[in-house]
Amino acid sequence: MWAIDRMTAGVGWLLRSRLRLLVATLLLLSSAWLGWMVLERFQVYRLRARAESVMAAFDFKGALADIEAAIDWRPGEAGLWLLASQAARRDGSLDAAARFLKQYRRLAGSTPEGRLEGALLEAQRGDIEGHVDELLPKVDAGHPAAEQILEAFTVGAVEVYRFDQAGFWIHHLLEKFPRNPVGRLTRARMDDVMNKKERALETCRALVEDFPDNYGARLLLAGLTVRAQKYGEASSLYEKLLVDNPGDLKGQLGWVKCLTLMGENERAEALAMEMVHDHPESADALLEASRLVQGSGKTEKAAEMLEKAVQLSPNDHEIHYQLSLCLERLGRKEEARRHLELFRKIEADMVRLDTLLKEVVNTPRDPRPRLEAGKICLRNGQPDEGIRWLQGALEIAPNDAATHAALADFYLALGDENLANFHRQRAR
Repeated sequence: MWAIDRMTAGVGWLLRSRLRLLVATLLLLSSAWLGWMVLERFQVYRLRARAESVMAAFDFKGALADIEAAIDWRPGEAGLWLLASQAARRDGSLDAAARFLKQYRRLAGSTPEGRLEGALLEAQRGDIEGHVDELLPKVDAGHPAAEQILEAFTVGAVEVYRFDQAGFWIHHLLEKFPRNPVGRLTRARMDDVMNKKERALETCRALVEDFPDNYGARLLLAGLTVRAQKYGEASSLYEKLLVDNPGDLKGQLGWVKCLTLMGENERAEALAMEMVHDHPESADALLEASRLVQGSGKTEKAAEMLEKAVQLSPNDHEIHYQLSLCLERLGRKEEARRHLELFRKIEADMVRLDTLLKEVVNTPRDPRPRLEAGKICLRNGQPDEGIRWLQGALEIAPNDAATHAALADFYLALGDENLANFHRQRAR
């Protein structure tokens, strides 16, 4: 009897111990889960708040970094994807913006906010006519997105080379929002294209003073300073830009060219080789590095770089020219002649394109220069540029048969029979 009592007591103690252990484990897991939820909520709130603050200061790249970090914590929160789309679009990364918006729609379905963002994205791609009647009344009514709407119209007009429209939208944007850096930067870029270099430089200096972290303004200012032959100042601007954006290809390219113009070839070559290491698949990086390598007598190495560059960018006339020089020096005369002929053919197109750009500025309502520019870009392996020119022509003359025929040929070659047939019918 005594043994049975002891056994019963032991079993009871064991059961109570296991129960206590189970309860303690459950409490511990619940506490850990609750702590994780609190941490997740805090991190998402902190990152989102900082992103919204940074975006209000027009640092769209910085805002996007915080938003993507927040998405890593909570990928199922639809609002984060919408915010990411807005930041990417305003930063000019339209393909990324479209991906973010697609994910937002998967999570949230069709919402007024999503439809507005979709309209802004299409307008910024150049389809202003399709959305102006929908969006412009929101600007007049003081909608919270009024500034973004005018930004999208401004950038979209430039996207399809409608400089006359771009000037109109810039005026309205800066009239309502005079500090807006998107409008000011676009104005400076347009002035640069139209050879109003001094005004572009003045605008850019003021913009960088107001927004010292604006990457686009800093890059343009450095480039304008080079063209003003203020090489020392430009070199300093590029150096600071690369400190803040290490490995940035555009900054590296600009600085290499600047140092070369300053006669600092050794320093330029060292930077160029670093650039090629950072961007081995960039034809531009290989081209700039090959110039310096060739200049220091390393012709075979330069030729190797240029042969890779021409594979990456077969329609770059300058690559063909530099390669022809290298091959001539190496005694490969037949190859050199072939690349020189390609250079002359493509260069003639580029010269004509410059002329057409001037015609577009002088006769903004004539679709013909845009049509010819589009055809030149398409045959020189620049489909995105070509399509933008042709879309610009259709904005001016929606029923222009020659433009529709060019688009039909392009889409047929691409294998898109639906779009090819659509434009073929409009060309009749």
